[in-house]
Amino acid sequence: MDKLADLHTHTTASDGCLTPSQVVEAASRAGLAAVAITDHDTVDGIDEALAAGERFGIEVIAGVEISAMYGEKLEVHVLGYFVDHKQPSLLKRLATLKTARWNRAREMVDNLNAAGVHVSFERVVELAQGGAIGRPHVAKAIVEAGAASSIGSAFGNYLLEGCPGYVPRYKVTPFEAMDMIATAGGIACCAHVAKLKNDELLVKLIDNGLRAIEVWHPDHNSAARRFYKRFARSRGLIATGGSDSHCFASDLRPGVGDVTVPYDAVIELRLASRLRNNSRYT
Repeated sequence: MDKLADLHTHTTASDGCLTPSQVVEAASRAGLAAVAITDHDTVDGIDEALAAGERFGIEVIAGVEISAMYGEKLEVHVLGYFVDHKQPSLLKRLATLKTARWNRAREMVDNLNAAGVHVSFERVVELAQGGAIGRPHVAKAIVEAGAASSIGSAFGNYLLEGCPGYVPRYKVTPFEAMDMIATAGGIACCAHVAKLKNDELLVKLIDNGLRAIEVWHPDHNSAARRFYKRFARSRGLIATGGSDSHCFASDLRPGVGDVTVPYDAVIELRLASRLRNNSRYT
């Protein structure tokens, strides 16, 4: 049987509901050969996941998903694979993003309270379980407060642009995100590219060092998968994919291993990382 990998998962270090160890265990149960831990704007779950990988006999890839903005409106998520998760510059820049997330969530709560939605910031922090705070934690607190029936409706009624709790995110450009990943020795990949609806931006990212795109994703239909698989081949990019699993209980999200790619993608990413890092010393 061909070996498979899930190259897009989230843990309690950001906005997932499984601990890093539980994500690795779930990947093992799914029969995967490898799993990438790609939490939002943090690498705090990597060490635990690596230790779990040794216990369960599964390869764990140190990764990250950096939330970026292109212009004023377009949100771009940049995945990094095979990053040095202890690299000082990366950790310093991620700490800045973590602080910005904290401040943004606090302002969201203030806005919600002013609008009559009584959410406690302390509860939002509890829901984050020490990880990077994100809108899903605020959304879950809104549901608990009885102001929405699901996380999806909490987003739609309160947290999207134009809604009472909306607060713009701290702006990092996708080019800055790619630089963060490259500085840490990783390979940059644009996540869920079909959702961007902006192939012109993709070309700009490629021209600035993007090496991979996420072809297989729960939000990509079969036509999008076919198109971006051809796009990747024509541009010499590595085609990746994964479940983007978060598993908040009240949302119907894919689980670990529900969307996979052939293990060949891992081999290509590792080789690209080694070639890049070797070239820095020649």
